[in-house]
Amino acid sequence: MRLAGRVLTRGADGTDMPDGIKPPKRGPATEPLQLSTVFRGVQVLQTAITGLPIVEQRGGRDLPDVSPMVLQPDVSRSRRDFIADIVASLVLDGNAFTRIVRDWKGEIVTCEMLPPQYVTVTDESDDPARPDLRFSYLGHAYTADDVVHSKFLNVPGRLRGLGPISAAREEIEAAQLARDYKAKFFTDGSNLKGYLRTSENITQEAAQQAKASWKASGEAGDIKVVGKNLEYVPLSLKPADLQFLETQKFDTTQIARLLGIPASIMLAAVDGSNLTYSNIEQSWIEFADYTLAAYTGEIEEIFNRLLPRGRTAKFDWDSSQRANMSDRYTAYKTAIEAGFLTVDDVRRKEGLPELTKGEDQ
Repeated sequence: MRLAGRVLTRGADGTDMPDGIKPPKRGPATEPLQLSTVFRGVQVLQTAITGLPIVEQRGGRDLPDVSPMVLQPDVSRSRRDFIADIVASLVLDGNAFTRIVRDWKGEIVTCEMLPPQYVTVTDESDDPARPDLRFSYLGHAYTADDVVHSKFLNVPGRLRGLGPISAAREEIEAAQLARDYKAKFFTDGSNLKGYLRTSENITQEAAQQAKASWKASGEAGDIKVVGKNLEYVPLSLKPADLQFLETQKFDTTQIARLLGIPASIMLAAVDGSNLTYSNIEQSWIEFADYTLAAYTGEIEEIFNRLLPRGRTAKFDWDSSQRANMSDRYTAYKTAIEAGFLTVDDVRRKEGLPELTKGEDQ
């Protein structure tokens, strides 16, 4: 029993275990944000999505007004903060949990974002094809009617989703190790700064004396005297090698690819690429179609749970998929001439009031 007790109390900080058996170090869920590239990537995704307008539809047609639950889903804070929390949860954890709050009549009055690291998902059924999910959060149990579970990447058979950071933890940890090694390189006393060289055979005592004399403190700009045919050889590294620029460049490209963000947005240069206006515009369109859509689709499902039956919420992509105002207005002109958009429809998309009766349409 005492042996079992010792085994159970062992942790990652124990000193009596072989190196190959120690459990890996576990950090907080926000630890990847300490990498500048990950921080920049999450900030780009949050800014791009929270800045998109949201329209409400019925039967596929845009409605002139937006419901209060879409304008401010969480009454305790802004919609921008609410959506930003969802994006960060999906990036870092791969899961977002939104708790729906109802009044005594069963009507939805607000909703709350639950930190994903504190939520436990269990299945009470015996059939994975017909799950009966339960969500435990800080001692409270909720059903699927109370919590909307959003997943970045849905994997069959898994109760929780996968996110880009959690799925590629090895790449993130490798970038963190490179950063930490660079920081320790300048402060670690075991790194050689130089050595004393001689063509003669000297004793260990003489070598120790020469080393002590060389390391002796002196005034700034003073002159060192070595003697015994000793020569000081510094170990000089190029500035690019000292900063590990190639490693940082590779890590930035890898993380940008992992998050699905174009290199131009991450301010990263890609070897062999020729950036022009046309391919930058195309990369922005692909960024909206294949990266942002993965997040906005889940957010739209949350809003659809909050809206009355028959109404849906949808992000307006028209402005984000056109790089400049000229292209956007040209597309509007074509739509008006073709007859499937009116001037008021265009003004609504641009955030302008409708024209009053009698004004030129």
